[in-house]
Amino acid sequence: MPKDESRKQPQRSVLYHCACGNQLVLNPNVGGLCQTCGRSVSPKLLDKDLGVTVPLEITLDPSNSTTQKSLESDSFAVVPPAEIAEQIDAENLCGSMFGHFQLVSPLGKGGVGQIYRAFDTSLKRYVAVKLLRSGIGVGAASSDNEVEKLLQEAISQARFTHPNIVTIYYVGQQNDTPFLAMELVNGEPLSQRTEADSMPFVDLARVALDIVTALDYAYELDIIHGDIKPSNLLISKDGTAKLSDFGMARSASSNSDRLSGGTPNYISPELLNGELPSIQSDIYALGVTFYELTFGELPVSLNGTHIPDWIEAHKNKKLEFPTPWPQHIPEAWQAILKKMLSKDPADRYQSYDELLDEVKAVQPGSKIPARFFPRLIAAAIDTATVFSLAITLEVAVRIPDFILSGNEQAEMSLLVEVCKFLPLLAYTLTIYFWRQSIGRNLMHLRVVNQHGLAPRGSSIALRSLLRMQFPWIFISVRLISADDGATAPLFFQSVLYTASLILLMFDIIFMLFTRKSRSIHDMIFKTQVVLDTTDFDSINKSK
Repeated sequence: MPKDESRKQPQRSVLYHCACGNQLVLNPNVGGLCQTCGRSVSPKLLDKDLGVTVPLEITLDPSNSTTQKSLESDSFAVVPPAEIAEQIDAENLCGSMFGHFQLVSPLGKGGVGQIYRAFDTSLKRYVAVKLLRSGIGVGAASSDNEVEKLLQEAISQARFTHPNIVTIYYVGQQNDTPFLAMELVNGEPLSQRTEADSMPFVDLARVALDIVTALDYAYELDIIHGDIKPSNLLISKDGTAKLSDFGMARSASSNSDRLSGGTPNYISPELLNGELPSIQSDIYALGVTFYELTFGELPVSLNGTHIPDWIEAHKNKKLEFPTPWPQHIPEAWQAILKKMLSKDPADRYQSYDELLDEVKAVQPGSKIPARFFPRLIAAAIDTATVFSLAITLEVAVRIPDFILSGNEQAEMSLLVEVCKFLPLLAYTLTIYFWRQSIGRNLMHLRVVNQHGLAPRGSSIALRSLLRMQFPWIFISVRLISADDGATAPLFFQSVLYTASLILLMFDIIFMLFTRKSRSIHDMIFKTQVVLDTTDFDSINKSK
């Protein structure tokens, strides 16, 4: 874009609330300095922290189209077009005080109330405030008993802090309207991802780990969420997923008389039949969410407005997966979804720990390609280890020639050469069970498949046979010579050795000129050697 045209473009500004109470209008790409207290305001702070900034146009005119665009890009949630009429009514409350929170602009509608961006006049920061103005179900008014239970669950949620759960700051009541003040997440609901298309598995796997961890933590504190769906899962700009909207939550240990609620397409079959919410019903709803994020569609679409129709749809609709299975998604993910979406709750995961273990198993690891020389050194270490063991074994089992007769010496020579295969077999079995070699382990490398996961044992073992082709051929030639009374033609031996060396050199040259330094055996088995960052990740997490 030409310079003169770029100057005509209006620059987006934000209203920044300093800790001293002063308000500044700043360009988020530039930052600034508070004239009252002298604090420096960096662009990084203005971009990352929604708690201290708000787009300036929201404070000027919360009903114009620019505001709507700003909300869609920066907000806690987005109001669907079908709810524009309700949005206009909600804007009438903008500027109202609820406790020490001043409503600034509507953000969306949760399961049991309207959500607003609000300014905390006490701590000088922005938060999300939910007004509990609706009961369970569309258009229903909250009874005193229902509101009391909602507030109790909110208080229970506020008692714990977890990086993957939206934090509740305050629970109160203003003019007979109960409300909650909570963390304002700098991101978007995952419902926007499902509207766009399916989610890349690398991102989905991380979201799955975050949300299952959050649900496991909540369940340990006796809380069942009760309304899991993409719009209640928020993903921040740094990729962290957060569980929100515990409006339908209930105690896992008490047989509450509260009505079950939720969104029809995410409600488990047993809840439609009148059973109480459980960990298995939450797992089913989570399975529907993961399925939708994976494939961009629902596993079972419930039409109509009557529960009997929904029950019938569950009975008639069988769970189906795309055929052929998409290559960019691990096959293990299909097994996880299938178990989560079982019609019978007894066939689903019986604990979050069980589900968490399987979700961790499909987490793509580091995909930073290993460089050529570390790979070459690792291969050299493995080859030297095998040859060293073979030589050691030969010395250990060889009996001095003068003890044995001529025939016995020939038989012993054959036995020694056969024993040399034992280190190679041990190496292959180590690869099969450990999925790692000594050389790669020392060089902090590992082999992954196209999904960033450890390959199957059989696949990586066959790969190791091709990788160690020179030791295999060398020992095989020695064995043939020993079996033939050491009279195998030198030409035959030379041809095999030369062919093996040519193949080895070709593999090395191939690595030098291919993308991500992939070798021939990587291409054949669809693998890649990457940096093993497991130890470094654990160190960083412990700090």
